[in-house]
Amino acid sequence: MGNADNVKIGVKGKAYVAPVGTTFPTSPSVAWGTGWVDLGYMHPDGLEEALGEDRTEIPAWGEEAPVKTRIKSRDGSFKMTFLETTAELLQLYYAVEASDMTSTPAVTGPPAVPQFLSFGTGQASPGIERALGIDIIEGDEIERIMIARVDVSDRGNRKRSADDASSFELTFKPLAAPSGGQAVQRFITNVTLTTP
Repeated sequence: MGNADNVKIGVKGKAYVAPVGTTFPTSPSVAWGTGWVDLGYMHPDGLEEALGEDRTEIPAWGEEAPVKTRIKSRDGSFKMTFLETTAELLQLYYAVEASDMTSTPAVTGPPAVPQFLSFGTGQASPGIERALGIDIIEGDEIERIMIARVDVSDRGNRKRSADDASSFELTFKPLAAPSGGQAVQRFITNVTLTTP
């Protein structure tokens, strides 16, 4: 018989980025530490996680089905849409490092000039690599996903209108972890490990 407590719902979530190599929390109840930046409000669609594999099939003479398969590579992605306009999200969306941005302070005037951020785009870049942390929260239940190294592999169109927020749709692709560690680690609360 089923157990409704095992049905997980992503009621809300948070996403964080940090420089690659930043220390991850050691449990789902430990707060994100120094270096982690909260990416703010997200679209109600939440997180879309995709997994994929590329396999080699070994056929045998006279057999209709492969006799073995081998995984050549595993692939994945994490897609989220963010609602706030922050320097960190501008960096991720436009693939611009903070060192290539200039913040000009406000001037009281006259004439008064507001603070503004300036940067350019258009040149080829190696991408913006970050460590990524995601919390999926339902009450006191948390699924924490920690990705050692990601790049933004896809960016949705930005729409600016009176009907919606000017959002940032980003798809993060996990890359090999530094020093050969695990690329993706997870903490999932209230799931019991059973042994056969």
